Amino acid sequence: MGTSPECVRKMCERREAMKVLLLNASPKKTGATQEILRTVEEALPKATCGELVCLGDYQVQYCLGCKTCYQSGCCVHQDDMPVLLDKMDEADVLVIAAPSYWADVPGQLKVFIDRCTPFGDTNPDPHRHTLKPEKRCYAIALRTGVRPGECQHIIDTIDHWCGHMGVEMAGSLYFCQIEGKEDIDRHKPAIREKTAEWFGGD
Repeated sequence: MGTSPECVRKMCERREAMKVLLLNASPKKTGATQEILRTVEEALPKATCGELVCLGDYQVQYCLGCKTCYQSGCCVHQDDMPVLLDKMDEADVLVIAAPSYWADVPGQLKVFIDRCTPFGDTNPDPHRHTLKPEKRCYAIALRTGVRPGECQHIIDTIDHWCGHMGVEMAGSLYFCQIEGKEDIDRHKPAIREKTAEWFGGD
């Protein structure tokens, strides 16, 4: 499932639709994180264009900390990061979902965050590229254990990233005791309800 990028582009060209990027920060595209985002995507109002992408499908190399991007505005790596940045820049709303890996965000998400350095407000270049204004983000976290603290840490990490990227952190949702995608079934009514709260109904 999931709408192809080309289909999203055509739908959004046909009407002034809100563009929603649903970012699966898990390396897996067949697990619980993907199932949550699919449920969100299916519950989006018809006046929105949703695109679901999985970080695990993209080659994004580690930040070297060289700060070349501070001078050039470009990273020394030649990989898929520009594709993800373009998708993020074009979106009006971001929905980022991440599972807990050892009480923190998955490595793929941390690398993605690090590679956003050229666009964050820590870059001293006054002419740096910034994301389009009035963008908002919703964070979703999940873990296998019972204590919500790990989920809150993931949400706080995404919130911190939003602050440096000029993105409004507009809301969050978390789930505990999630062992696999089948555990999401009992939470789907709550996910649909939260999606309606975030985006409104038809």
